[in-house]
Order: sequence, then C-alpha cells, then structure tokens
Amino acid sequence: MKSGEIARSVSRGTFYLAIEKIAALVSGTVYFALLLRWLGPTKYGIMTLALSFTGLAAVATGNFEMYLERFAAEYQARGAYRTLRRSQFLALGLKLALGVLASGALVALATLLPVLTLMVAFDGLATTGRATLYGLQRFRTVSALAVAFHLLKTIMVGALWFARLGLPALAAGLAVLSVLQGVVSTAIPMWLLRNGDDAVPEPRTASTPGLLRSIFGYCTPLLGARVTFLSGQNLGKVLLGKLFDATQLGYFSFAFQTMERFVELVHTIPSSLLPSLTHLVAREERERLGYVFDQAFRLIQVTACVLSFGVFVFAREITLLVGSPLFEPAVPLLRIMSLAPIARTAQQPLTMLFQALRVPGTILGLALLKFAVEFTGYFTLVPWLGMLGAGWANLAGAVISYVAALIVLGRLLPEGASDRARAARVAIVFTGVMLLAGLLLDRPPIFGWSFFARLALVPIGGFGLFALRLITRYDLEKLSSVPLRAAWMRRPRDGFVAAADRLARALEPRRAA
Repeated sequence: MKSGEIARSVSRGTFYLAIEKIAALVSGTVYFALLLRWLGPTKYGIMTLALSFTGLAAVATGNFEMYLERFAAEYQARGAYRTLRRSQFLALGLKLALGVLASGALVALATLLPVLTLMVAFDGLATTGRATLYGLQRFRTVSALAVAFHLLKTIMVGALWFARLGLPALAAGLAVLSVLQGVVSTAIPMWLLRNGDDAVPEPRTASTPGLLRSIFGYCTPLLGARVTFLSGQNLGKVLLGKLFDATQLGYFSFAFQTMERFVELVHTIPSSLLPSLTHLVAREERERLGYVFDQAFRLIQVTACVLSFGVFVFAREITLLVGSPLFEPAVPLLRIMSLAPIARTAQQPLTMLFQALRVPGTILGLALLKFAVEFTGYFTLVPWLGMLGAGWANLAGAVISYVAALIVLGRLLPEGASDRARAARVAIVFTGVMLLAGLLLDRPPIFGWSFFARLALVPIGGFGLFALRLITRYDLEKLSSVPLRAAWMRRPRDGFVAAADRLARALEPRRAA
C-alpha cells in the first residue's frame, strides 16, 4: 500500500464513516420525534425500559468484533483469507453463543422482551459483519448498510404510527430489522471471502485454540477499557446526582452530551486509520508506519484544536440554539468541557496505533488512569468549585491520559517523537492564544458586535495554521487526489483546495524570510 493509497483510504474511510454518523444523527432525531408522538410518555417509558434490558444483554455478548476490525486488515495484508474467514466464524460463534445465553435470561421478564431477545441473539451477526467489512476497508458498504437500516427503521415507525398499532408491533418490527441487518451484514463479507485461501501457511494461528487465544488476548483488555470508560461516565453522573440538585445535573448533562455529539463525528477521522496502520505493521514497514502516523497525528491534533476553538468561542450561541435560554448557566461548563477534545480527540490516533501494534493492555492502562484522575477530581475539585469542578475533573483525566499515551508512544515509536511533540506544542499554544482572544471578545448581546468580532477570528486562525506549518501544501495535495465521483462534491473540494493552496504559497516566502 503506497502512501498515496493510504491517504486515499483514510480520506475515503473518514468520508463514508462521517456519512454513517450523520445519517444516524438525522434519522435518530426523526425516529425519536415520531416515537414520542406515537407512543406518548407511558408507552415510551415501557419501551425504553425493555430496550434498556436488551441493551445490557447485548453488552454481555462481548466485544469480539474488535478483533476483526484489526486482524481483518492484517490477514488481508498477508493474503491469509482462509484464516480471516475462520476468525470471522469463531468471533461470530462466540457472539451468538453469548447472545443466546443473554436472550434466555430475558425471555421470562416481560411480554415485550421475548420478541426483543432476537435483537440480542442477532447482534453478533451485525457487529462481526460490519467489523470484517471495516477491516477490509469496505467503507462504502459499511456506510450504505448503516444508512439503509437507519432509514428503514424511521420509515417503519412512521408506518406503524399511521396504522395505529401498539408496542408489540414496534417490538416485532425492531426485531425483524435487527435480524435482517444481521443476516445482510454477515452475508456480504462471507461472500467476499468464500474462495479465499492463505497465500502462506499460518502456523501460529493454524489451530482453533490458537485463534481463540489470540481473540481473547486481544479483546479482553479492550473490553476492560470500554467498561472503564462507560463506568466513568455513568458513575460520575450518579455521584454528581448525589451532590447537586436535578437542575445542576441537567446543566452538566447538557454540556457533556453537546460535546459528545461533536466529538463522535470528529472521531470518524482517527477511526479510519486502523486498517491502514495495521497493513503497515503486518508488512513490517516501520519507517512508513512512523511517517504515515506522524502526518495523521498532526492533522488530527489540529482538527481537535479547531473543534475546541469553535465550541469554546461560540459556546453561548451554541447553548441558546441547541438548548434554550434556560440552559445559559451551562455556558461556563460547556467552555471547560470544550477543551477536552484537545487531548481526548488527539489521543485517538494513538489508540488506533496501539491497537495496530497489538498492545491492547496499554489502552486498558490509559483508561484506568483517566478513570482514577477523573474520580479523584470529583472528590477534590467539586467540593471546592461546585459543578465547574466536574468539568475540570473531566478535562484533567483527558489531559493526563493523553500525556501518558505520548510517553508510551515515544518508547514504542521513538522515531519522529520530537516532531510529534513540536506539532502538539505549537497547536495547543496557538489554540490557547485564540481561545483567550475569543473569551476577551465575548460580550452580550447575543449575535451582536461581539459575535462578528469572534467570527473574524476564524480566518485569522486559518492564516495561523498555514503560517505555523500545522497544515501544509502536501496535505492539500493529498486532499485534492481523493477520488470523488459526484461533481457536486468535487467542485467545492477543488475550489477550497485551490484557495487554500494560494494562501499557503503566499505565506511560504514570509516564513522563509
């Protein structure tokens, strides 16, 4: 895989995964609105409780699909398609077995749950199929399947509402869609791998026990990291609920969920890195691995800083538009939480590299470190600063985890460590200056002179990114080489690249001087 191919793969993956996220967000909003109007609060509460049980049961099926996300790319790089097919069958078998056990525990609980247990039982089909396609870098197929089933689910709810049917029909519809999605998601990669064989014998994973040890050894630490992250989120809210009233907790939840929506969308960029990094690790191309990672790290660090700048500087407008004037007291908390992506989002490419290098224990250790720091902050900062202390505790956990990840990376991949440190340092310092300028310019009224003054910081920031070499003409060249078939996407891309390239050329002599 050449560097140009890697750039196209990452860009293509980012594009299609972003479509998947946006489709989920838009269709989820419409689905939620239709569901509320159809069911009303009582029936919606019943369905929410039933789906909560099925969600917990689905967690009990494990995370074996994560093995396929990483190793599908490695087996593809080595031409070990037979081993990949066997790995998919094993991961699917484990998910299905645990899904059946979890479903059995739900059958006797309530009327709706026996039908919804099909969602748990067939969860393994959908997740392992998607993971295999992801590892094979079939991003367009992954996105198309997700968009199709999001659309079908929304249409189904509207049709059931129009037909004046009740909860059993909704449960049956969701179960049927889950089964259909699982079957289609699994059938596609199985068809792609149907005639695959190993180009070279795979002695280490030739036996089923060897593959099982590899699957459990890789997935168990990652499951621990995921459980730690979710525990930190939920236990934190429980603790804050004990210390503050419902209004204060509502402000915290609003700020947290607002940032999560932005962060989830931006995380599509580092998520698309894993297959490409795994290819380079499998082929033992260490020099190219370092080069590709360093370029991706710099750009994702810049993206994280841009996200933090946008939310921090326009926190008041975002709060009033997304929430309402009732949530205006949450603005300071949103500003604090907007700083977390500078560390948290920038750490995501490191997480992808640790997965590619097969050191999942490092990811678990970093998750535990973040959990410990964050909860220490809850007990030390919250009594002193109130609800703002919770925001600072969240930020402290992200920063300490990020710094520790950079230290570990410096040992695993010492080549280019100084360049990575320089890129992170320059981006963070420049962002800090821009954030301070935005804070000083923030004055009432809403959308008054202050808003336009802060808006003027955007082009200034763009000039700074090129002048400081945080974005280069090489990056623009790779962006322009990404194939886009649709003219409506290609024209604005080419126009943006041309304008940015003129800016970069204009700033190059000044910097040299």
